[in-house]
Amino acid sequence: MPVPRLFEAPPEVEEQWSHVLSTLLGLAGPDTRSALVEEITGEALPDADAMLVRERRPLREDPDRVVADILARGAGWTLALEGSLAFDAVDAGHLAVLHDTLSEVADRTILVVVTPDRRPPAELRALQEDGRDIRHRSWLRVRDWVQERPERGGAEGVDLVLLREAEYYLTPRVAELYRLEGIMPLVPEAARSALATAFFDLNDLAPAPLIQSSAADECRVVFPRSGDPVVELVVEGGSLALRLTGADPGRGTVEDAGAHVLSIGSRDDYDMARGWVQSSAKRLLPARR
Repeated sequence: MPVPRLFEAPPEVEEQWSHVLSTLLGLAGPDTRSALVEEITGEALPDADAMLVRERRPLREDPDRVVADILARGAGWTLALEGSLAFDAVDAGHLAVLHDTLSEVADRTILVVVTPDRRPPAELRALQEDGRDIRHRSWLRVRDWVQERPERGGAEGVDLVLLREAEYYLTPRVAELYRLEGIMPLVPEAARSALATAFFDLNDLAPAPLIQSSAADECRVVFPRSGDPVVELVVEGGSLALRLTGADPGRGTVEDAGAHVLSIGSRDDYDMARGWVQSSAKRLLPARR
């Protein structure tokens, strides 16, 4: 049966997190798969142990391409999962189109949105009020389930290996994600996804950065943790910028006091400069030990 490709890492940070979930859903044994579906959806779906799982499967071809992060089909139901690392910044339009597209071809459609938010964001609640079966889970709750399942579920063999690997991936990253909880509200909604992606791109190079708050609306995330201002994510006055000291000029950057600064107003701003950010940061930051 089709299963996630265990050793192929997606390039996007959000897709990597979703890949962990899809691997558990697609490769674990019947008991673990059924229990995870019940945890994610809040109900026991029939024959969840025999579902087919796909990642990043197009539901509609161009020009209006619609893609689900994870798609699982079972006996009379279709489950789609969408993951985000931004706080309170769901794409309501995309979620509505995704749910409606699936509803055209499935007997029963359930869409679960996994975000860092501890409660469903307001825009997601509005979609629920329109009659769509859209549910919410937090990454914190997913991490907790993955941590607790080996003991509570008595997992053994392949299931235990997969759960331990998922815990190894999620536990430190979820801890880092919630360090952004107080910073996200200071950034415009359009830039929150970029903040999360930039943070984890850099966190992989220099883990556990120093976070400094100088005022109610100002914050700096400094890589490396020693505090040397080599790479900084700067939140100030409702705007987000990335400073790289000692880097060569990059697309869309301006020079300021020996650093090149990229203003980030949306995810597109970061995506266009992402290659420059990653290559420059690898050269400037000290090697991981």
